[in-house]
Amino acid sequence: MPAPDVAPRPLRRRGAGGVLSAAGGAPATGAIATLVPAVVAVVASVVAVIVVLTGEVWSLAPAPQVLVDAAVGLGFPVIAVGIAVAEVTAGARTLGRVMLVSGVAAAFAALCTALALVLPPDATSTAVLVQLQGWLWVPGFFPLITLVPLLYPDGLLLGRGWRLAARCAVVGTALLSVGVCLYPEPFLGQVPVEKPVTSETVAMAFTVPGALLVGPAVLAGLAALVVRVRSSHGVARRQVAVLVVPAALLLAVTLAQGAIPSPWDVLAQAVAILLLPLAIGVAVTRHGLYDLDLAVRRALVAASLAVCLAGLYVSALALLRAFLGPGPTAGAALAAGITGVVLQPLAKRLSAGVDRLYYGERADPYAVLALLGQDLATAGLDVSSVPDVVCDRVVTSLRLGGAEVELDVDHERRAVAEAGGSVPEGAPAFEFRHRGEVVGRLRVAPRPGERRLDPRDAEILAHVADQAAPALAALQLHQQLQRSRQALVATREVERRRLRRELHDGLGATLAGMRLQVESARRLVGDATAQRLLDGTGEGIAQAVAEVRHICEGLRPPGVDDLGLGRAIALAADRVRAPGLDVTVEVGSLPDVGPASEAAAYRIAAEALANVVRHSGASQVTVSLAVEDTVLVLTIEDDGVGLQPGDGRGVGLTSMHHRAEELGGRLVVSTPTSLRGTRIQAFLPISEVSS
Repeated sequence: MPAPDVAPRPLRRRGAGGVLSAAGGAPATGAIATLVPAVVAVVASVVAVIVVLTGEVWSLAPAPQVLVDAAVGLGFPVIAVGIAVAEVTAGARTLGRVMLVSGVAAAFAALCTALALVLPPDATSTAVLVQLQGWLWVPGFFPLITLVPLLYPDGLLLGRGWRLAARCAVVGTALLSVGVCLYPEPFLGQVPVEKPVTSETVAMAFTVPGALLVGPAVLAGLAALVVRVRSSHGVARRQVAVLVVPAALLLAVTLAQGAIPSPWDVLAQAVAILLLPLAIGVAVTRHGLYDLDLAVRRALVAASLAVCLAGLYVSALALLRAFLGPGPTAGAALAAGITGVVLQPLAKRLSAGVDRLYYGERADPYAVLALLGQDLATAGLDVSSVPDVVCDRVVTSLRLGGAEVELDVDHERRAVAEAGGSVPEGAPAFEFRHRGEVVGRLRVAPRPGERRLDPRDAEILAHVADQAAPALAALQLHQQLQRSRQALVATREVERRRLRRELHDGLGATLAGMRLQVESARRLVGDATAQRLLDGTGEGIAQAVAEVRHICEGLRPPGVDDLGLGRAIALAADRVRAPGLDVTVEVGSLPDVGPASEAAAYRIAAEALANVVRHSGASQVTVSLAVEDTVLVLTIEDDGVGLQPGDGRGVGLTSMHHRAEELGGRLVVSTPTSLRGTRIQAFLPISEVSS
C-alpha cells in the first residue's frame, strides 16, 4: 500500500537552546553560552588527569580523587551541551545548567588538586590552589545529589512544597563552600597548610548550618525520585528508571572501594560517574530528540563519544602508568593510540545505539520483520492473540506512541487490540490485504514529540501489514465463524422456546383436555369392558402428557420462561440448600438478555451449584447476576476447599466452558483466597436474536 502522506517539516526558528536557526544557521546563543564553559571544563579535566598520571604523584592520597573529579568535569558539561542544543523545555535546560555548573566546578577542583600536588609544597601558589580546591569541590559535588534529583528529568519541581528543599540545597551548598574555603582540609601531609587567619569557629559557623540544610535536601531529592517513579507511567517512568542502573552501580563501586585493588577502584568509580550524565542526557532529551534536525542527533552522538573517549583515554593512561612505571611520554602515546584505534568503531556503535534508543529498529527493517515472524510462529499461539502480537511488536521495535489493529467482520470495523498510548482519529492506517481483499488495518500514533509519521517508519509498517495479513485473515474467518455460531445458538434457543411454548400450551393442553374427557366418559359408562378400555386410554394420555412435559423441560430450563432467569436460579438454589449449606442469591434488575444467554446462565449456575454440593465442602455459597454494558455476568463463589494445584477440568467445568464459549463468552475459574474457596464467573453476551 502507498505510504501515508508525510509532508516535509517547514524550517522554523528555534528559541534559546535550539541548534540552528532557519535563516542564518548560526549556533543559538544558549548553545554558545553552554559550549564555551563546557569546553573549558573538558580541557581542565584532561589536563588535570595528565598532570597527575605523568607527575610522579600517583602514590599520594589526593591523586586518585583527581580522576573522580575529572570524570564529573568531563561527563556533566558535555551532556549539558547536548541538553542545551536539544529541543527541550526551559525546565530541562535549567537542569542542564545545574549540571554544567557542577561539572565546571569539579573540573577546576581537579585541576587545582593536580597542580597543587606537583608544585613545591611551600610555594604561595600551592596554598592558593589548595584554597581554591577547598572552595570548588563543594559546588562540584553537592548540587549533583540535591538539585539534580529534585529537578530530574524535566527540570520542574514536583510542587510548591519542594521549593523549600531546592532553596535549602542552594543555600546549604553556598554556606558549605564558604566554610570549607575558610578552613580547608590539609593535603594529608603532602602540602602543609598554614593556620588560616579566620578562626575555625568562624568556619564552623558556615559549615554546620550548611550541612544541616544540605542533609534534608539530599533526602528530599531521593524522595522526589521515588514519588516520580510511583506517580508516572510509560516513557515518564522509564525516564526516571533509566537513572537507577548507573546510580546503583556508582553506589556499589563506592561501597566496595576498600575491597577493589588500586587503581581499579578509582577507575571503576570514574567510569560509574561517567555513566550518570549519559543516562541523564538520554532521559532528558527523550522527547525532544524525536522531531529534531540531524544536527541535534549528531550532537548527542558527539557528546557521548567525547565522554567515552575521554574515559577510555584516562583509564588507559592510568593503567599504563600503574604497570609501566616511569616513562610518562610512552604511556601517554600508547593511551592515545588505543583511543584512536577504537574511535571509528565506537562512533559507529554509538550512532547506531542512539538511533536504536529513540527510533527502535527502524534502521534495520529486516530485524523488525524477523522478530514479528518469530512472534507469529510461537508454538501454540492462539489466532486471537495475533492482533496483540502485532501491536506489541510495532510499539516495541519502532518506539511508536501507540498502535491499534482494526478487523473487518461482517462489514463492521472492530478494534481488536491496542498497545502503547491511544491512537488519535485520523492517524496513519496501513491495510491488511489478503488475496486482494482488505481484512483490517493497522493504525499507529507517531512517537511522542513527532507531528507526523516518518516515511521510513511508514515503509516498515507497510511491510509489517503485508506479513501479518494472512494471520489476520485467519482471525477474521475465525470471528466470522464465531458470529455464525453465536447466531445459530441464539436462533436455536429462540426456536426451542417457541417449540416449548407450542408443546406446553398447544399439545399439552389438548392432551390434558382429552384426559378429562376420557375420565368423564368412564364415569358415565357402566359396561366393565368399556371402563377398562377407557382406563387404558386415560393412562396412555397421562403418559403422553408426562412425555410432553419432559420434552419441554429438555428444550428449555425449567421455570426460566415462566418465572424469569433470576427466580429460576433462586429455585435451583433452594433445591441444594441444606442445614450445613447456606445459599444466597443476589439478582439485580435484569433486562431481556435473550433466550440463549438465559439458558446458558441457568445451566452454568445449576452445574456450579451441583459441583459445590458434590466436591467443595462449602458452608456458604453466593450466586449473583448482573448486567455490565452488553454482557450478562454470572458469579458463583463458595468458601470450600478451592482448586488445588494440579486439578484439571472435570466434565462439569468442561460443560460450563463450552456453554459460555459457544455464545462468544468466557468462563473464568479462580481461587479468591489462598487455596481456599472457588469463584466461577461467566461473561455471556446478551443475545441479539429474540422471538
